[in-house]
This record gives sequence, structure tokens and C-alpha cells, in this order.
Amino acid sequence: MEKESKIINLVRGEVKTLRAYEAPEIPCKIKLDAQENPYPLPVKLRNKILKAIKPLLINRYPDSGAKELKRIIAGQNGVKVENVLLGNGSDELIQAIITTFGRSQGKVLYPVPTFSMYGIITKALGQIPIEIPLQGDFDLDIDSMLTAIKKDRHRVIFLSYPNNPTGNCFSESKIIEIIKRAKTAVVVDEAYFDFSGKTFLPLIRKYENLIILRTLSKIGLAALRIGILIARPEIVKEINKVRLPYNVNSLSQAAARVALENRDIIDKQINAIINERERLYRELLRIDGIRLFPSVGNFILFRTIKNADKIYQGLINRGILIRNMNQRGLLNNCLRVTIGTSHENRYFLEVVRTLI
Repeated sequence: MEKESKIINLVRGEVKTLRAYEAPEIPCKIKLDAQENPYPLPVKLRNKILKAIKPLLINRYPDSGAKELKRIIAGQNGVKVENVLLGNGSDELIQAIITTFGRSQGKVLYPVPTFSMYGIITKALGQIPIEIPLQGDFDLDIDSMLTAIKKDRHRVIFLSYPNNPTGNCFSESKIIEIIKRAKTAVVVDEAYFDFSGKTFLPLIRKYENLIILRTLSKIGLAALRIGILIARPEIVKEINKVRLPYNVNSLSQAAARVALENRDIIDKQINAIINERERLYRELLRIDGIRLFPSVGNFILFRTIKNADKIYQGLINRGILIRNMNQRGLLNNCLRVTIGTSHENRYFLEVVRTLI
């Protein structure tokens, strides 16, 4: 056995205990595991993007403030440019928020199960995660959340809305109660807003501690890595201080500008995904041995009577990759499937019926 390198002994303890975020690279002809938009951009729009990218000077740094892209995003969301901050994906913004509000051994509160990066980044930054299990219906355990808020001085609270991986939106009244009672930043992560249509964005005018997160990844621009933070200008100003310089590259800025200027094309694809979600849900309901959980995201969580690990592997063997969520507790024997094209969804259903 090799002796552990001395330099490894200098790695922070919090980092040593972490597990890296895993995005399985399993070759499958149908990929329904990562909540991506299954439809490529139309050729006409891709050509517009290529035209916008062509004159860029790759030897020069990008616009550090991404001013033009922020102007478009602010306008489409009914806020001012001063309300918007962009990140290299929402992950970077989560990191910036915790960096801004954290302190030595500070506590970060969030319900579980939820987006795993809240916990990974919390631990990586030396903060203490406080995880509150969801209720059996995947809604917030508001009594436990409020007890934790009263007991500990949390620096940040994260609420995924809709929640990943469960697909539901937490009770609006419970979230408002948390925002009111918390004496710290409350982040409502609306990564799947485009599929749910539900938002707390108007409330940033009422609650100074509210931060909204959005992303362009789920609507067809995942490769660009554009995360969006919307909050009061004074919060944006402070978080911007810890933002890494030139964090959104020139290619992504140009491509995102063109795509958002042609938002009608993106919206058509979103509507197609929503329609497919409803159709897939209805078809899954007809399969004995599956318990479905309602979803307003671009994915569906379901529990199987049979061993979920075997079904997951059976799907891979037939060329379909979904997400295996199977673990003890609320996600026991659960799998999550991203909404694909009508062809992909039909094939997924065909294979699932043979495995259940």
C-alpha cells in the first residue's frame, strides 16, 4: 500500500470528507438523467448565434459585468439591471452567496432531499449544514424549520422551488413564513421556474432578505453555464464583491443574448416539454408497480415496487440513462426521469413496462 502523500495531510478536513458531485458519464443513446432540454436549437437560431460569436476577440477578456446580457435578463424579468448578478452556472452563485454571508463555522439550512450542491458547497466552505427532512408528501416540515431558525443563527437558507429531485413546489405560505421569521438570507432557487410558472420574484420588493436564483441551463442552454441571481441592489452589490472576475465568458454572453432575443423559440420548446411531461405522467400512471409523484419541473420522480437499482441497470442495458435516486428514507426505490422528446418518452415507457 502506498504511503499517503504528506501534502494530502494539509488538505482541510471538510474537503477530505466530501464526495465530489457526480454526473455519470454512461454512454446511452437516450439521455434522460440531467434535466436538459432534449430539443436542439433550430438551425436558424444556431446560425444567428454563430454570426454573433464570429467577430469576438478571443484574445481579449470578456465584459466582466456582462452588461448587455444583464440588461436583457432584467428586462424579461421586470427588474432593474442593478437587481441582477450572473454566474458561471447557479453553482457559482450558490458558492458566492455562502461566501458572502458565511462566517467561521456558520450554519446553512435547507430541507432534504434537495439539490445536492447546497450541501457540497456548504461543507467545502467550512460551514455547517443543517438538514431538515421533508414530510412524507415532500412538503416542508415547517415546525422543524422554524424551530431550527429560532435555535440557530443560520447564515443562509436554501429552498428549491420546484424542488429537485421531488418535482413539487413547497407550500407558498410556509416559504413566506420562513422568509418573515429568518434573520438571514433566504434563497429561493427557481431553476425550474420556466416549467412551473411559479415564482417569489415580486416579493423581493417586500422582503429585503429574499434572493431568487434562476438558470438558463434547463431551457436549452446548459452548455453556456449561465446562472442568474435576482435580489435587492444592496445584496447584489455585496455578493458581487466575491464574484470571480470575468466569470461569464464572451462566447456564453453572446450566445445567451441571441437566444434570449429569440425567446419565442425557446418558449415553444418549453411548452412542448410541459405537454410531454403531462403525457408521460398519464402513461406512467397506467403501469402497476409504480408510484408517481406530481411534478411541475421538467422531470418526474417515481418509486418502484421492484428493486430500483435493477430497473436502473435494465434501462441502461436498453440504452436509456435516467437518474438513480435510490437511498434510504424518502427516496427509497426512487428513480427520476427527465422529460425527453416524444420518441424518447415512448421508448422509455416501452422499456419500463418490461422491467416493472
